[in-house]
Amino acid sequence: MARLDVTRRSLTSATLLLIGLAGLPAWGQATTYRWVDEHGRVHYGDVMPGQQAGRGHSELDRQGRVLRETERARLTPADRQAREEAQARQEEALRRAEQQQRHDRALLTTYVSEQEIDLVRDRAMELEALRLRSLKARLASAAEKLAYSDAQIAPYERAGKPAPAAFTQMREEARAELARTGELIRQREQAMEQVRQRFDADKARFRELKAQMR
Repeated sequence: MARLDVTRRSLTSATLLLIGLAGLPAWGQATTYRWVDEHGRVHYGDVMPGQQAGRGHSELDRQGRVLRETERARLTPADRQAREEAQARQEEALRRAEQQQRHDRALLTTYVSEQEIDLVRDRAMELEALRLRSLKARLASAAEKLAYSDAQIAPYERAGKPAPAAFTQMREEARAELARTGELIRQREQAMEQVRQRFDADKARFRELKAQMR
């Protein structure tokens, strides 16, 4: 009977010891760290990098469950600026992605084929070309006006006399018109090139989207 009591006490002690050991982490069990860098990217590793100290991290077990969370220390001005810049980059990337999605939907709902894109492009280019021809006509008219005023002023200049104010004013107005119209022509030519590039890009993107759908 005494032997039976000793056996029972031994079993009870062993059971309690096993329960206590089960509640402790296994020696040598690998710990995985998870952290977010200054650019907002998530990283995992067996060792925490030194530059991540104070930035906060999580410790995970082998099943990916969180064992411990370490709060981020108070941000320094440099950390705060880096986080704000990273957030701004993420927001800008999201904005561009949403804008691209809207543009893609517009392409697919507006055009049926690449030939339709070419037709719309040609009409836009014709409108720009019409505006350009009008500006060049204004430029030619200003050049004629300048040539006439120069011809009227030349005899007075050769004689060393002041030219009539009407011719002097005409020349100044013609020079101003030439400079102004020349700048408008430069802007219109640049706009035409932008129209061409935009439609070329739209057609290339339309081709990509159609290939993805197939």
